[in-house]
Amino acid sequence: MVYQRTHTWLYSLKDSLQPLKPHLTPLVCPEAIEQLDSVSSYFPDAIASTYGFEYRLQPSAPVVDFAFQVTETGREILAGLNPHTRLSEEFSKHPVWQQIQKFCGEWADPSSLLHYFISDLWLEFDSKLDGDTSTNNIPIPGLFFGVTSPPDNSGISFNYSWIWEQAMPSLLGTPLPPALEKKFIDCIKRLPPRTSIFQVGMMFSRTVEAIRLCLVGSPSELLPYLKEIGWTGQLAEVEKLVNSLSGCVDGIILDLDIGEQIYPRIGIEGIFLTRYQACVNGQWESLLDYLTSQGLCAKETKDALLKYSGYSLVKCLRDRIYVRGLNHIKLIYQSGQPLASKIYFGAMHQPLSKIPGRSAETVSTEDATKQERGDADPIESAVTFLLTARNSEGWWIDFQLAAGLSDEWVTGYVGTMLANIPDTRVPKAVSTAWNLLNSRRHRANGKWGYNRLPPGDADSTGWVLQLAYAIGESNSERARQAMQSLAAHQRSDGGICTYESEESIRAFIHASPEIGFAGWCGSHTCVSAAIAALPEYRFQLQDYLRSTQQNDGSWLAYWWQDPEYVTALAAEVIAACYPNSDCITNAVAWGMNRLNSQGFVATSDRPSGSPFATAWCLRLLILRRQDTAVQAAIAKVTNWLLAQQQPNGSWISSARLQVPLPDDLNPNKFNQWIYHGTIQGSLVFDKHCVFTTATVLQALHRSL
Repeated sequence: MVYQRTHTWLYSLKDSLQPLKPHLTPLVCPEAIEQLDSVSSYFPDAIASTYGFEYRLQPSAPVVDFAFQVTETGREILAGLNPHTRLSEEFSKHPVWQQIQKFCGEWADPSSLLHYFISDLWLEFDSKLDGDTSTNNIPIPGLFFGVTSPPDNSGISFNYSWIWEQAMPSLLGTPLPPALEKKFIDCIKRLPPRTSIFQVGMMFSRTVEAIRLCLVGSPSELLPYLKEIGWTGQLAEVEKLVNSLSGCVDGIILDLDIGEQIYPRIGIEGIFLTRYQACVNGQWESLLDYLTSQGLCAKETKDALLKYSGYSLVKCLRDRIYVRGLNHIKLIYQSGQPLASKIYFGAMHQPLSKIPGRSAETVSTEDATKQERGDADPIESAVTFLLTARNSEGWWIDFQLAAGLSDEWVTGYVGTMLANIPDTRVPKAVSTAWNLLNSRRHRANGKWGYNRLPPGDADSTGWVLQLAYAIGESNSERARQAMQSLAAHQRSDGGICTYESEESIRAFIHASPEIGFAGWCGSHTCVSAAIAALPEYRFQLQDYLRSTQQNDGSWLAYWWQDPEYVTALAAEVIAACYPNSDCITNAVAWGMNRLNSQGFVATSDRPSGSPFATAWCLRLLILRRQDTAVQAAIAKVTNWLLAQQQPNGSWISSARLQVPLPDDLNPNKFNQWIYHGTIQGSLVFDKHCVFTTATVLQALHRSL
């Protein structure tokens, strides 16, 4: 008998998944939908807002495994700590769910290391392949927990021993078997220096006694690591697969099953940085074409998958915005066995009421249709996306580093980009942003930083001060204090450094004494150009900016992969003082050369066009818009950017933040960046797309 939900919650996950069914039916059979209904009916709607589906491409099967992400709210429900929403009593009687409840309770406890080291959970429920879609027994999941480092102000030193000493015993209700623990510890201790653990999993629903370890890093380190830990498969075959797949994706994750030995079957995941942006710039189509050419995906399946992604407003369950997207693919390799392939796709939602300025009642079916077909005004749609993208407190957040997500720097930047947009919703939004930033007063010098944890820096402070000028707060006590603090960042060569001194940032990242900080504490053109936008520094920094222009007309950034960012900023500052300067002419000529025939800037990570780099190039060209050739280029670039806007109003993640080694004076010669890393030497994208979208929005506002 299928479990019926109790009076303690009104909606189940089954209700949440109803809007997705029309998009699943072209891929899965009716029996799989029934099974999905059966499993999802066990859980309250409030437990999750992000869902995932695992689909077997080869060998093909018209079923999906179902998963959902557990964050803070879901954690409280699973732990039995939510006074209003609880699971059925059946869960408290089942040994597996008893351990999950205990595990989530420990994760919720601030006195436990799990509270700081675990970012989220995914619960995955396998589909039944025998045709039995009934659920007479409570469903048993596989559990994956995300691994992160704690905030540096927690006083907790980071290593991985907590996984085998606390997390796994809590999850299993018993210490790991000695032989498994020994092998697991050996695998952890042999991790290459630039490889990190993405997730750790335990498949309660399967009989294999192993721990799933998901590793992110460079294939050049991961492949030798396989042999070092005793994997006995054919490394040459795996290397060939990885090299072939790497040309179609942004990064690789390696999945291992660790028992008393390394199991022969491994997973090779191909991921994109823009996970929920559907088929962007043909990337997903190219990847699925590759799988089809290898006999790993049927053409009709490829076509159905490409149609799955989308965006819709659903007037049910308190009115929600649903975003559907393809996430990643996995190749399953075992020596002597046929290669298998899977694709992971999903959906996330949030209440429509979270869009500031628009209540659920004001959104009609006509509005929803307009959003679906992309007929909305591009500026209005971009503003709507940015307002919706704020967190519950009102911050814009983006970029994931060891210190966490950035809120102060990103909010200052996005607020600055929004401030002059002619939309009635903007003044309140940017005023809220300033009030939040103004409330952060824990630094004695009045500066702002990446977020509240690290020392204040000149770049973050400069962008917040630009916001203050834009909304008339430049004479406030806080703005004046921050402006005075910037004086200590100016170096003898005239430029502005990011960090005033090495002591505070050295302590924050726990750097060893032999590491120098000449790079992070030296003059930076990208930071200087941002500071030069402030009236107090506009003339002071002219000589420095002129002296650092390259022979080709560009400027090189310290913290950014894209020279368009710093070149446009520097050129705008010089143009404000000397509009006819040769510096501007040379910079615009360089910008024209950066564009391809279709009107976009191609980068190594976005060969089909980077909206972020292209938008900054557009701002650069506008400085010479009276030139006929430049006018034509501006029109082409503008049209290209408009065509790239996503149905939800955003542009794909393409702002490439680089975090050089502290002593690196010229990171543009560094070629060993860690994608998705969190520490120095990492290359990080704005995964929430707010940085890119704000940049494109401002560029289009200036060009239209």
